[in-house]
Amino acid sequence: MANPVIYLVPHTHYDAIWVFNKEDYYYINIEFILKQAVQLMKTTDYKFLIEQTFLLEHIENKYPELFADITTLARKNKIEVAGGQYLLSDVMLPNGEVLIKEIVEGKKYVKEKLHQDVRVAWGADEFGFNAQWPQILLGCGYKYFVFRRGLDKPKPSEFLWEGLDGSRIMCHWMPLGYRAGLDLTKLDKSYSELKKFAASNQILMPSGSGVMGPQPETSDVVKKWNEGDHQDSARMVIATPIEFFKSLEKEKIDFQVRRGEMYSGRLSEVFPDSTSSRMWIKQRTKKFENSLLTSERLDTICKLEGCASILATDQLKKYWKKILFVAMHDALPGTGIDEVYDEIKDIFDDADNTLSKTILGCISELTKRVEGEPDLIVFNPLSWEVRNWCECDLEFDEGAVKGIVGLKLNYEDGTENEKIIDVEVLQHSLHPDESFKTIKIGFIPTVPALGFFTYNIIKDGNRSMSDSSTIHSSNEIGFKQKIADGFEVQVDPDNGIVTVTKNDLTYFTGNELNVEEELGDLYYHRENLGLLKSETGKGVKYGAFTADNFRVLKRKLRSHITLESNYYALRWPYRLTDKLKPILFRHKYIEIKKEIIIYNDLSRIDFITHIHDRHPHSRIRVRFETPITSKSYWSGTQFGAIRRKTNQFYSNKKKMKMSEKPTGIFPALEWVDYSDNDSGVSILNQGIPSHEIRDHSIYLTLLRSVVVLSSDGIMGPCIPTPDAAEVKPYTFRYSVLPHDGDWREAASYRYGMEINMPLVSIQVTKTENTEYKNKCLGKFSFLEISPKNILISALRMSEDSESVIVRFFETEGKRTVAILKFGKIIKSAVVTDLLENEIRKLEQIKNNALQIEVEPYRIITLKLEF
Repeated sequence: MANPVIYLVPHTHYDAIWVFNKEDYYYINIEFILKQAVQLMKTTDYKFLIEQTFLLEHIENKYPELFADITTLARKNKIEVAGGQYLLSDVMLPNGEVLIKEIVEGKKYVKEKLHQDVRVAWGADEFGFNAQWPQILLGCGYKYFVFRRGLDKPKPSEFLWEGLDGSRIMCHWMPLGYRAGLDLTKLDKSYSELKKFAASNQILMPSGSGVMGPQPETSDVVKKWNEGDHQDSARMVIATPIEFFKSLEKEKIDFQVRRGEMYSGRLSEVFPDSTSSRMWIKQRTKKFENSLLTSERLDTICKLEGCASILATDQLKKYWKKILFVAMHDALPGTGIDEVYDEIKDIFDDADNTLSKTILGCISELTKRVEGEPDLIVFNPLSWEVRNWCECDLEFDEGAVKGIVGLKLNYEDGTENEKIIDVEVLQHSLHPDESFKTIKIGFIPTVPALGFFTYNIIKDGNRSMSDSSTIHSSNEIGFKQKIADGFEVQVDPDNGIVTVTKNDLTYFTGNELNVEEELGDLYYHRENLGLLKSETGKGVKYGAFTADNFRVLKRKLRSHITLESNYYALRWPYRLTDKLKPILFRHKYIEIKKEIIIYNDLSRIDFITHIHDRHPHSRIRVRFETPITSKSYWSGTQFGAIRRKTNQFYSNKKKMKMSEKPTGIFPALEWVDYSDNDSGVSILNQGIPSHEIRDHSIYLTLLRSVVVLSSDGIMGPCIPTPDAAEVKPYTFRYSVLPHDGDWREAASYRYGMEINMPLVSIQVTKTENTEYKNKCLGKFSFLEISPKNILISALRMSEDSESVIVRFFETEGKRTVAILKFGKIIKSAVVTDLLENEIRKLEQIKNNALQIEVEPYRIITLKLEF
C-alpha cells in the first residue's frame, strides 16, 4: 500500500432552518463563512466544499460579485459541490419522487452555473437513509457517497453499499462525523482514530461545521504537518472529496458489501422519534406530495389530449421547489425552533388551495371531450383499475332532482358495467319545493387505470329511496357486521375497539388509544412511567377514559360508527377499581372522537380519529393487537418494501455501547404489514409514518407533546418549543386491511397508495361539455401497467422537451415483465436514467403497448413520444 495520505476537506454544513431562521442562516453562511472562504481560496491553496444549491441560488440573486467568485473558483477546482442537492432532504420520510427532484434540481443548477458534474453525494446530517438510496444515487449520476448517520458496523469506513435492486455505490462513512478535522490542534489524534477504521491508507478528514467560519491558519497547519515527523510518514493535503475517491479507487481494494437501509443508531444517531414530532408537518407534506403528483399526471394527460393547460410550467416548478424546501432534513422531521415553521404553514395553505383547483380544473377540461351529457366524472390517478369509496358534491336547480336511485355509466358497452351503482346521500340541503339544492353522495365505482368514467344520475321522485338509513345510539349494544372476503367486524361500544375475525380466527383487536408519558424532546421520546392509561384500563391507577354517545349509522354501502370519549387524569375511587365503579372524574385533558367506517363489500376498514390533546408531556399511540408471532414484518419504503425485526425495543436493555439505544420505532411509507404464513394485518397510513411492532402488537404514533428542542443540550440548544406541545385539534386517518396470505398476496402496497391518492369526482355542468374534436365515450384510460407488483411513480412532461416521462418500479422483489398499455399510439420509447439521459431504445413496442423486463425492486424511467 502507498504511504498514507490525509485528505483534509474544508467545508460547511448548511442548515436552511433549524435553531436560527432562514434569514439568520443566509447571513451566517454568506458573511462569515463563504465570503471568508473565497478570500482564503484567492490567496492560498485553500479549497472548499459546498453542499446545497438553495444557498447558491440566493447568492446568485442577491450577491452577484460573490457568486462570480464562486463560479471562477469552481472552474479552477478549488470549490467542489458535493451532494449538490437543492437542499439536503430527509431521506426516510419523503416520497421517492421528491428525493429524485431534490437531486435533479441541484445537479442541473450546478451544471449550468458552475459547469461541474457532481459525482460525490454528501450526506452530512440526514437522519438515516432508505434502502433504495444507492439505486437513486447511481441513477442520478453519482459515483460515490459520503455520509455520517445510520451505519451499524464501524469497520471498514469504506465499503460498497448495495440497494434493494443490487445497485452498488462506493461509500465512505464518517467515523468522527463531519467535524473530524475541525480542531486543527488535534489532527494527530483525529488521524490516529480515522486510521483504525480506514480500508486503505487514503484517509478522508472533513474539516468544517456550520457553527464557525473557515480557519485562515489551515494552509500553514498543513504545511507544518508535512514538514514534521509523523507516524507512517503520513502526508496531508487540502483537498475535495473527489480527490480522495480517485486515489482510493487506484488502490484496487476488494471492498466489503453492506446491504439494507442505513437506519441504525449504533454508531451515530438517526432520531427515530423525530418521525412523530410536529405531526401536522408529516400529514400536510403527504397531502402536498400526492396533490402535486396527481396534478402533474392530470396536467400531462390534458396536454397530450389537446385540452387547455391549467397548471403553467413555471407554477409547477414553483410548487416543486416549495416541497423540496419542506423536505429539508431539519424541516420535515420537525426538529427546529417554532418560528421557522410559519413559512411552511403558508406553503401548505397555498398549495392546498392551488393544487386542489388544478386537479378539479384538469378533470373539468377532460370532460369536454366526452360524448353525451354526463352528470359527474370520476378520475383515477393510479395505473391500475381501482374500486374504492368516492364522494361527490352536487348542486341542482329547483325542481330538477327530488330523489336519486343511483348512478349509471354515460355509455353502453354491453358488459356488466351497465349495472346501476348504488349511492348514499351523506348530506343535503333543499329548495323550497323540497327538491335537492345541494347534495353530497357516496358510492363505490370501479374506475379505469389513470383514467375516468362518466356517470348519469338516475333520478326518482321519492327522496326516501336514496336516503334510507338505520341509526341507533347505545353504550350497551355493540356492533357486528359481515364484510368482504368472509371477515366479521365487531365494535365494542365502551371504547370503539374493533375486533376482526374469520372462521373463528381473530385477525386483530385494535384501535385502542394509549396515553404514554413523554419526557423527551423533538429528537427523542423518553419516559419513566411509560403507559399512563390505555382504553382497556392498563396503566397507572389514577386516570381513566370515559366513553359516551356510541352511534351507528347504517346505510346501503357502509356503516359509520362514532364514539366520543374523554381522558381524565383522575378517577375516584382509584383503588380496587376492578370492584368499585368510578363516581367522580376530574382533570379532563384529552377529547376524542372516533369514526369507524365499515364497508359492506370492501375488506378494508377506515378509521378517522379526532384528538384534542391538552395533556402535557404525553405520547398518544393507537394499538392493534394480533395473534401473529413472526419475528419480522414488512414496511413500505421509497420504491419498494423493507423487512425489519420486531421487538427491537427490548434490545436497548442489552449492555452495548451505542450512540442511540434501539427503540423499535421506524418510519413507513404508506403501509406496514405484520403476517405469518397464513394471515396478516396491514396498517395503511395517511401521513402517520412512525410505528413500532412489539409483543405481537402494531403501534402507530399519532402525536408527541414536547416543549423543548433538546432536553439534554446535546443534539441542540435547550430552546422552548411551545408549538410542539401539540395543544391543537388533530385528525388522523388510517386504515386496516385484514388478509389471508402475506403482504404480496394481499397487495398491501396498492391499498396504501389508493387511500393516499384516492379517486376524485366532480359534477359536470352542461356548459363544460362543449364541442371538442375526436370525442370519446364516457370512459378513458391513458395508462395501465401490469402485473400488480409494478407501480407507477411519476407521469409528467420531460424536463427538456415535449416528451413524456413515465417512471415505475417493481415492489415485491421478483423479476417481472412489465406491460404498459397507453391510450395513444407510441411513436418511440427510450429507457433513461433518473436525470433523463438516454440509456437505450426500447424495441418491444406494439401500437399503444410496450413490454420491458424489470429486475427486482428496479426503478425504470421511460421517455416517450406519441
